[in-house]
Amino acid sequence: MIEDFEPVLDRGALDDLQERLERWQGVAPGSGGWSRGVPGQWLAELVADWRSFDTSRFQARLGGLDHGLVALGDQQVHFVRVPGRGGDPLPLLLTHGWPGSFCEYLAVLDLLSDPAASGGDEADSFTVIAPSLPRFAFSSPPPTEGLSAGVIAEPWHRLVTELLGHSRYVAHGSDLGAGVTARLARAHPEAVLGIHLATPGLPAPSRPWSSAEERHFAEVEAWAAEEGGYAHMHATKPSTLMAALHDSPAGLAAWIGEKTSAWSSTTSSGASTFERELLLCTLTLYWATGTIGTSLQPYWTYRHDPSSALTAGDPSPVPTAISIFGGERIPFPKPPRELAERYFTIQSWDEHDRGGHFPAVAEPALFAQTLRNAFRPFRDTNRIKAS
Repeated sequence: MIEDFEPVLDRGALDDLQERLERWQGVAPGSGGWSRGVPGQWLAELVADWRSFDTSRFQARLGGLDHGLVALGDQQVHFVRVPGRGGDPLPLLLTHGWPGSFCEYLAVLDLLSDPAASGGDEADSFTVIAPSLPRFAFSSPPPTEGLSAGVIAEPWHRLVTELLGHSRYVAHGSDLGAGVTARLARAHPEAVLGIHLATPGLPAPSRPWSSAEERHFAEVEAWAAEEGGYAHMHATKPSTLMAALHDSPAGLAAWIGEKTSAWSSTTSSGASTFERELLLCTLTLYWATGTIGTSLQPYWTYRHDPSSALTAGDPSPVPTAISIFGGERIPFPKPPRELAERYFTIQSWDEHDRGGHFPAVAEPALFAQTLRNAFRPFRDTNRIKAS
């Protein structure tokens, strides 16, 4: 049974946050720019902005959405739903990653659900369902050992089919959400019409590799050595990191702020396309819900659960669209198509020089159009009729 849910940011947590921000002493400016991590001056400006952030405006923004809360097995899953406007909206499941939340999709909810309002075709409308991963935002915590992407996929499927009544649907995922979406396609090809993944990370299959795959995994190794310290910490000692980030809003701002800056594309003036308002909303959501520690858990689970990785040579039969978004300040290694074809039945493949790791944030119009294009082949009303 779905419960109507009103998300309320804990007042005590917000008051405590304000006190901690007021007491923060700052850090030495340092040198080396971003090469050594977050610059002191940049962090000082972010903390100052957070200190003056209007949390009531964020609360009102949350209150303007249709939230639900549902018990699925041992999990309480929070989600946002936006009914499509148009002839026959296609159900679309959106799954976020780290260090994001369902708020990543705020800028595209109307574009996807009501395309005609922005000059598009109403026939491209979606009914959007955007859940929060276990113990992100308002979803309940996972068990101590964590939940693999395959396990998370099951309540996602039940939410869309059993509780929301859609017998067929499509799904998009990026970052951690790409793993969940990939598992959905493998577990439920009878219901998942198609999936879209944004710049997915793919495990290294057994050799032999093509020359393109050789280059890609060399790039992955170099990137991990220089930029992957955060992931190694998440995957090996998340509790140690949680103790620090849960206690220090400045530490939380540095940890998340540095990644949103590095992984975002930039404007012509060099500013991050992960807008400051959304970053402050994201930081506030993590702090007020006390979820930064549990948000690290998927990394630990992936490292310690051998079944978490996809199996090469056994591609899902579900048609898969993959978009490679670029333009990050610190570019991610981009997988070659032939590597993706080891894991997926590729229906379409496109590459963009902008959008970065957060395309729904950086390029909402491009992101929305990409999903419209990817899923247009599945708009057969006989196939998606609700059960």
